[in-house]
Amino acid sequence: IQAQILNLLQDLQQSMGLTFLFISHDLSVVRHISNRIVVMYLGQMMEVCDSKGLFKNPLHPYTKALLSAVPIAKYNYERKDRILLKGDVPSPKPGCRFAKRCWMATDECFNSAPCLSEVEPGHFVACHKCGK
Repeated sequence: IQAQILNLLQDLQQSMGLTFLFISHDLSVVRHISNRIVVMYLGQMMEVCDSKGLFKNPLHPYTKALLSAVPIAKYNYERKDRILLKGDVPSPKPGCRFAKRCWMATDECFNSAPCLSEVEPGHFVACHKCGK
């Protein structure tokens, strides 16, 4: 049923020229239905990119962790690149909201919130370490 609804949305989008704001935690579905993706963490944009670019070259550590959790449909395949995030989800504080769970975090990350910056044409990331 999910696939039928997604296909119906895509058909409506093409036939009527519609734009959808599609919110989901299922990255397989997001990849299938979206042209452009915004990855958010605690209500803040972490990465913005076209769908193909995001799945091909994720830059933000949170995006990488999310994509590492997407199951791969291969018989007898064990994912070795899975990123497990440690710690509890923190309350929003000054600095990067993802800093307490990020393996790349530095003092700068805890003290100042990164701005969403274009690091490649059309690819924006809110990270002090990404794209530098």
